[in-house]
Amino acid sequence: MVATHMDWNRRFACRTRHMQRSAVRELLKVAARPDIISFAGGLPAAELLPVEEVRQATDAVLMRHGGRALQYGESEGVAELRDWISRKESPPGAALSRDNVLIAHGAQQALDLLGRVLLDSGDTVLVENPTYLALLSAWRPWEVRFAPLPSDANGMHLDRLPHVDARHARAKLLYTIPNFQNPSGTTLSEPRRQEVVQRCRDNGIGIIEDDPYGELRYEGDAPPSLYALDAALVRGSPEMSNVLRVGTFSKTLAPGLRLGWVVAPRMVIDKLVQARQATDLHTGTLSQWIALELLEQGTLEQRLPAIRTEYRHRRDVMLAALAEHLGAWATWTRPAGGMFLLVTLNTCISTAELLPHALKAGIAFVPGDVFHTDGSGANTLRLNFSNTPPDRIAEGIRRLAEVVSSRSVG
Repeated sequence: MVATHMDWNRRFACRTRHMQRSAVRELLKVAARPDIISFAGGLPAAELLPVEEVRQATDAVLMRHGGRALQYGESEGVAELRDWISRKESPPGAALSRDNVLIAHGAQQALDLLGRVLLDSGDTVLVENPTYLALLSAWRPWEVRFAPLPSDANGMHLDRLPHVDARHARAKLLYTIPNFQNPSGTTLSEPRRQEVVQRCRDNGIGIIEDDPYGELRYEGDAPPSLYALDAALVRGSPEMSNVLRVGTFSKTLAPGLRLGWVVAPRMVIDKLVQARQATDLHTGTLSQWIALELLEQGTLEQRLPAIRTEYRHRRDVMLAALAEHLGAWATWTRPAGGMFLLVTLNTCISTAELLPHALKAGIAFVPGDVFHTDGSGANTLRLNFSNTPPDRIAEGIRRLAEVVSSRSVG
């Protein structure tokens, strides 16, 4: 008997047409080469990760909890870790409980689960333009429409929000990274936060507040979270919240633990639990206990000042190098924290077409068009400064400027 060819392309679900490999994740494979100075990924500095503390915490967890730390766990997450997060996330005048928290495999899974339970085909989601690439990847398979809101140094333009609401009456959600946004590095100003919260509540639009970088502030005072501003409107009732808040330990503790969370009303948490029980059942129990051990020992609190100091230095080195080498060819954002900044070239060069030439020169970045939902951004590029030592940042920007100038002249 002759085996027939199986055409799996005909068997894929229709939604897979909206799936594609992440440009960032694929670029990291190339950027991992030792000859490449990479500004591509959103990686913490490996030398700042708490290797010894994690080893000690793992030993302590296994000694104290034994097989319990290696067993299946609750779909919501380890109760004690949820208690810690609920205390951390409780805004003034409100008291969250563990029932308002779901632990996920990183913030990315949290966003995926939220899309599963909140979005139908044809729904409209308001997003900053540019916006977080992996959010687009997570929600595109649900066949939603992304309505871009233009942004500036103070975040999304609120004067466009009423017009978008009127034109797209089915707008269901607004997604935002209000602190040190990815990819732009900008922060939503407090007046605009207040307007966003009020207008979304008035128009029946739920808010997804994604805050992976909020702890990485290098200057200025932190504005109140959207969650806190909304809580003030309902006198602190978690069950009345119009904001679902997403957080993670990946940027501050260790990405390898793969721990994020959602803070939401209990009815939302219940639906998220139902969705995850059909996927991965629960987040890794051992990782959760290790993280809790580190948190209770004060590891995060002790290490954050050093992390902020080093990342601030790396940001400053990048900004200085850009001013020295690329000032004639581009402008860029000036983040007060986080891991990224966005460069806009003064010419019509496509940074996607520029990338192969940059890689030949030993430089990696992420072309900015993938972050834009309206076809713009072809002349922009995202740079990460947290994962590269200062001397290599300066050299990398010098090389990047040579590539840009040669292609501009050519």
